[in-house]
Amino acid sequence: MPPVSGLKNRRCNKPFSNDPPQTISQSDMYRIKYAKGKSKIKNCVECGKEFIPASHGGTKQFCSYSCSNKHKWKTRERKPKKVMIKTCTSCGKEYEKNSKYSFKQWYLTKFCSMKCASEAQKIKDGMTTPERCRRKKGRLKEGTPAWLERIRATTKAAMARPEVQEKIRKPKGPMTEEGKIIRSDALVGILPKNMMFSNNGSFQNVLRGDYECSKGSVYFRSKWEANYALYLDFLIKGHQIENWEYEADTFFFDKIKLGTRSYRPDFKIFNYDGTIEYHEVKGYMDSRSKTKLKRMEIYFPDTKLILIERKLYSEILKKLKGVIKFY
Repeated sequence: MPPVSGLKNRRCNKPFSNDPPQTISQSDMYRIKYAKGKSKIKNCVECGKEFIPASHGGTKQFCSYSCSNKHKWKTRERKPKKVMIKTCTSCGKEYEKNSKYSFKQWYLTKFCSMKCASEAQKIKDGMTTPERCRRKKGRLKEGTPAWLERIRATTKAAMARPEVQEKIRKPKGPMTEEGKIIRSDALVGILPKNMMFSNNGSFQNVLRGDYECSKGSVYFRSKWEANYALYLDFLIKGHQIENWEYEADTFFFDKIKLGTRSYRPDFKIFNYDGTIEYHEVKGYMDSRSKTKLKRMEIYFPDTKLILIERKLYSEILKKLKGVIKFY
C-alpha cells in the first residue's frame, strides 16, 4: 500500500503506511524473532484464534484461561447422580434421599413421611388415650360391669356408716310453714335458671337468645319479644311513644308468703304525656302467668298492664311485615 501523502516520521524519517494492524502482538513477534524457530503459531481449539504458546514447551492448546475453562465445561464427563434409597420401616415403601437432608439426618431417618413417623409412634394396643390414662391411674371405664360393681361396693360401705344410718332413720315430717316462708323469701324476684340463660327449657320453640334492636344486642326470652321490640322501635320513629325498656321493674306481692310472690313485665313503655304502661307478650297463658296477672290487678290496680296475646301479635306481624324486617 503506498504511503499516506508523503508524511514522514520525525525520528526515523520513514513515511507512514496505511497497512492494517498486525494480528500478532508485539510479545509474540518478539518470541518469533528470538525463539530461534522453537515457538510455533497455533490456533485455539475453542475460539480458533492464532496464538503462540508462551510456556509448557509449546504444548498449550488454548489462547487464554477463559477458552480453556469453556472447553473443559463443554467436554466434561457428567457423572450420574448418586441415588440413595432406603426402605420405610412403617409402610415398607422405598424412598430416595431428600435434598434438604444432610447425610447425618439421612442416615438417622427411618420413615418416608411424617404420617408414617406418627403412625409408628402410636401405641397399638387397641385402647384410646383416655382408656390408657384410666388404666394408668387405676380407674375404670364408666358403664362397665367392673365399674358398676365398684360403685355398688362404695355405696354399700358409705351407707353402713353410723352417721349415715342415723340420718336415714331420723323421721321426716312435712315442711313447716316457717321453712316454706324462708325458702320462698330466698327466691323472691329470682327467675329459674332454665328460664334465664338457657335454650333447653320446657319451651324449646320460643328461641330465646341475643337479638339486635335499637338498644343493641339484647337477650330476649322469646322471638316474639324480639319482634315486639322491633315494633316498639317502629312506634318511636313514628313519634307514638317516647321510649321503652326491657324487664326494667319487678313488682313484689308482700302480703303473699307462698307461691307466686313477684312479677316482672316484659316491656316498660314511656309515653309523651309522661304516663308509663307495661306490656306483657304471652303466646301461651299457663296457670302461673294467670296468677301473676290476677295478683297485679289486686295489689297494683293503678298500674296499666297491656297483654299482647297471639291474636294481637299476629295482626301486628301481618300489617307491618313489609315495613319491619321481623325475625
